[in-house]
Amino acid sequence: MLMKKIFVVDDDAMSLKMAEFILQQGKYEVLKAGSGKEFLDMLTRVEVDLVLLDIEMPLMNGIKTLEAMKQNPAFKNIPVMFLTANTDIDTVREAGRLGIAGYIKKPFLPQDLLERVAGVLDK
Repeated sequence: MLMKKIFVVDDDAMSLKMAEFILQQGKYEVLKAGSGKEFLDMLTRVEVDLVLLDIEMPLMNGIKTLEAMKQNPAFKNIPVMFLTANTDIDTVREAGRLGIAGYIKKPFLPQDLLERVAGVLDK
């Protein structure tokens, strides 16, 4: 059975390392990017099953990154979950309007992250 590939996008190196470690324990292959632009550039060269995207990032935040992703027919159907400390209601509404698959609040528990990811990937 092929491992599912998850792309984690976060400007915080510690959050990236933590998510990668937890997801690898869940037997997922993990790709990482430290910015929305880096992610969008890399996405043209890889196939992924799910994207975990931080909202608060410099230059191109998670909302703008998701908007750019959804404009590309090749990427628009990849499920995206926001992985963020941001719980501002307007941001949550905007994310919902863009059709995200879920929202994981930081800091997260390893088991919670794995269960939420499995819930999206097993649909």
